[in-house]
Order: sequence, then C-alpha cells, then structure tokens
Amino acid sequence: MIYKVKLVSQTNAILLWITMVLVVSVSAGMFLPPGGLQNKGLSILAVSVITIVTYVLWQLFVTGQSVWTVDENGIKIVWTKQFTLSGSTDLFLKWSEIEAISRGFDPYYDKLKIRLISGDTIKYFHHNLTTKDDFEKLIEALHQTLKEKSYSE
Repeated sequence: MIYKVKLVSQTNAILLWITMVLVVSVSAGMFLPPGGLQNKGLSILAVSVITIVTYVLWQLFVTGQSVWTVDENGIKIVWTKQFTLSGSTDLFLKWSEIEAISRGFDPYYDKLKIRLISGDTIKYFHHNLTTKDDFEKLIEALHQTLKEKSYSE
C-alpha cells in the first residue's frame, strides 16, 4: 500500500518560531511608537503580513512530504519535498531490521518512532491538528504488518 504523509521538522519549527518572535520583538521596539500602532488598518495589515510570511516560511523550511510504501518486504520512504536546510534521505527498511514501531503524542505533533534491531531509533513528526493526509492509515498499516511479520517468524 502507498501512503502520502506530510511531516514536520521539529528542529526547523523551533528555529522558525524563535526567529519570528525575535523579528516581531525587534520590529515592535524599533518601528512602533509607544503604545503600539494607532492606525487600526495598519495594525491589521502588519499582523496579516507577519502571518503570511510565517506561513510561507513554515511551508518552505518546516514541512516535508513523503510517500511511504508498506509491503511484505519492508517500508520504503521516498521524499517528494524535503525539509529545507536539513537532509531528509530516502530510506528502505526491511521488516527484519525493525524491532518496534510506536506512536507518541506531543502537544502539537504525533511522533512516529521506528526502533531498529541495531538500537537506532528513527523519529518522524506529524502535525496532528492541521494536516490531513494518510498518516492514520499508515500507522494502522505499520502496526498490522509488523504484528503479522512477528507472528509468522
């Protein structure tokens, strides 16, 4: 089965939020008169511009898109849009290399953890509030296939 999943670079997300907070703070201190903007229309425009810029930067630097193929041989992950500034590489994992697959919850993300027999752990973050994709179906397929593989061995 093939699943299209949009993932998030948590490191890039943190860096983007810190940068945006600094930009807004410095801009407010340097360009705004005491008491804030007096012109309501200009205030709305400023907030709109900041929101649009943040959204564009989020799409560019924080989100990545991947296609997961789950079959009897293993899991193949192909990146159709990589995270900017961080290397996301295509990957193929055989079921015999995988010890466990788990899902954890953060306040804004689902965390998919794949623990390998070698002791390494691969983590992927999925934004669970706004992203509509095949993530839930992927999780079901991974758990079901891993369970079937462990029973057959």
